[in-house]
Amino acid sequence: MMTEPLRLQQTLQQALSNQTAAQASTLHADPAARHPVPDVFVDSERAQQPPVHSASRPLFAVAAALTAAAVSVAFNAPALLLASVAGIAIYAAVPLLQRSFNGPASASPARSRPDASGFSEHEIDRKWELGEFSDQLAGLFDALGDMVVVCGLNGQIIYANETFKEATGFDNPVGLTLPMAGIEPAKTEGNGASELLLGEGDGQTIWTWHETMARDPVSGQITRQCIGRNITEARHTEAELVEAREKAEAANHAKSRFLATVSHEIRTPLNGILGMTHLLAQTQTTPEQASYLKTASESGMALLSLIEDLLDVTSIEAGRLHLRHEEGNLEDLVNGVCELMASRAHEKGIEIAVHVAPEVPRMITSDIGRLRQVLFNLVGNAIKFTETGGVLIEVTREDKQLAFIVSDTGPGLKEADQARIFGEFERANNGPTRKHGGAGLGLSISARIVEALGGEIGVTSTPGQGSTFRFTVPVRELAVPEGGAPVRGPLADRAVLVIAPRGPVSTALLWTIRDLGGIAETADDSESMIAALTRLYRSGAGLSDIIVDRRIAERADTLLATAPTELPAGIERTLVIAPEDSRDLDSLAGHGANAWLVRPVRRASLINVLTRRDDREDRDRLHSKPRPVMLERSSDNPTLDILLAEDDPVNALVVRTNLARQGHRVTVVVNGRELVNEAMERPGGVAGYDLVITDLSMPELDGRSAIQMIRAEEAAGQLARLPIIVLTADGQASTADELLAAGADGHAEKPIDPEWLLQLVTMTAGKKLRATG
Repeated sequence: MMTEPLRLQQTLQQALSNQTAAQASTLHADPAARHPVPDVFVDSERAQQPPVHSASRPLFAVAAALTAAAVSVAFNAPALLLASVAGIAIYAAVPLLQRSFNGPASASPARSRPDASGFSEHEIDRKWELGEFSDQLAGLFDALGDMVVVCGLNGQIIYANETFKEATGFDNPVGLTLPMAGIEPAKTEGNGASELLLGEGDGQTIWTWHETMARDPVSGQITRQCIGRNITEARHTEAELVEAREKAEAANHAKSRFLATVSHEIRTPLNGILGMTHLLAQTQTTPEQASYLKTASESGMALLSLIEDLLDVTSIEAGRLHLRHEEGNLEDLVNGVCELMASRAHEKGIEIAVHVAPEVPRMITSDIGRLRQVLFNLVGNAIKFTETGGVLIEVTREDKQLAFIVSDTGPGLKEADQARIFGEFERANNGPTRKHGGAGLGLSISARIVEALGGEIGVTSTPGQGSTFRFTVPVRELAVPEGGAPVRGPLADRAVLVIAPRGPVSTALLWTIRDLGGIAETADDSESMIAALTRLYRSGAGLSDIIVDRRIAERADTLLATAPTELPAGIERTLVIAPEDSRDLDSLAGHGANAWLVRPVRRASLINVLTRRDDREDRDRLHSKPRPVMLERSSDNPTLDILLAEDDPVNALVVRTNLARQGHRVTVVVNGRELVNEAMERPGGVAGYDLVITDLSMPELDGRSAIQMIRAEEAAGQLARLPIIVLTADGQASTADELLAAGADGHAEKPIDPEWLLQLVTMTAGKKLRATG
């Protein structure tokens, strides 16, 4: 069987042979005879003259030579290349040899005497070449499906391609005008381009239409050249995309409304559950009852967290993630997150600690609330999946960005899961046998927030060795570190030995003491104790402080006894304890410590204790007591007459009871119209209430409409403004902004935090009292 390359070679050789054999007959053929040109007369005298060939033949020879060279290289056939070039060279040289033998006189008569038609032979060849080129262009436009038509100045068609004939249904449109052929383009709105509609019903097609005036290069006549392109499919696709987008937007809006409605319907009874649980916890309870109440409250807060995550996802997808730029203390932000999560970590028997690098600015400008939300998600996940070891939170500076790093000693992540877990409803283990719960929304929301803040988030992990989540955010007005001589740190004269288990706590203490200018070493057994003391002695600094972790305090003296030399007298000893160790403070007195530090250790507390032996701040944290049974009202805050509009009896009871415990007098109405009537009952222009608290969703008249009516009547009657606080189960930020714009003075989300509600009542009513006083 002959291969394809060999068949192509033989075909090319046969074509060259046929070309060489046919040269004799073609040399004497007139171009006009080989390519007839309409309406061109060739006289007999000119026909007897030897032909004068134009430059097209050498150009063809060059093109053929290049083609032969390419084919020979492609098929690795040098002999074929030589044969092809030789044949083509002979083909191109024949007319030159004829011209040299015949002399200039043989060619001059035909060129010196014009023929009857007025065209020279060069013009005839040129017209033939243009005709060949026009045929190629016409074929190209037909292949593209474009209409091409040429009209004279009188509007009659003098040329139309096959696409035009098929589109219009005229087999021979020459002589017709465009309107006669059904071509009536119209200008479109916007860009001013022309479009054309052909056919009717489902078979109707849409064409773009372009026209231009041009001069024929041969005849010199001015013609109108038109091109039409079929855009029917593109328009249908565009219409389908618009329809699909509208449907998607409608579905997204419906989903947002659905989640907002569901959120409201869940938050309302949840507010009653958490509110009554809180009120019950303020009464005298047994330890067992207190434990049950704590479990119920934690379950309710977990449900509330899930609802907020769902609303965050909805807001982000709808492009309604509102960022706020506010100034905040970075160290307080990170320490606050760590301390709130510490109880969960300590309950599992794992450590949690914070290290803030010294180059990090104290105050930053960013969305503090969103940064806190991301940290809560990352730290919460780290605690959830870590069974031994601990969690370390770090903050460093990288150029004009802050980097937040959360490391854990959990099970780690497979490489395939490291990118997937940032998707919605994705977890490292999505199977039915997974050990840890959760909706899989926290990391997705965190990634969206970090992206909106202009930063990046990622994770590095090795299965069995833990994970490190890291995100960066640019921070506005970030101060540039000052250069020059280093500043002496507050612990520059301290040499500290930290006796603590290996983990985040000892690591954070070691780094922080060194950041503050001190010298620090850690030890947790006899071998590491000897090595640590040896390094301290070699540094030339005398040991000034020993920090002992409560968990290995029983072994501290035994470890210190292994010191190669006797420790000097007067070394201060500090005990690091967990908040829950406050239940057994008496047992801590026997460890020789005269100051305390509470985990997680704050940098300010560490400085105070090591420099001045001042542990009052940590003692205050340790001795913080739960709220007393009866909420006490400050003498600076007078009792108020409050109008409460709430249609749900359970929520009304919760709010009224919390307010009444502060001594406030509360009147309850159950719909929006009663609220307006009661609020506008002002004999002598004086309101009978100091404050209004209303639910947003109310029968007969909703809270927003009620506020607008009250503000309108106050403006019309030039009455004093009555402060209004709105309670809503809609957790979207846009709702709060709309309520404030409608005339509200404050806003609180359900479930209501009693402490926050009381503070809000005091602040809002205080504005009115200051304005009238």
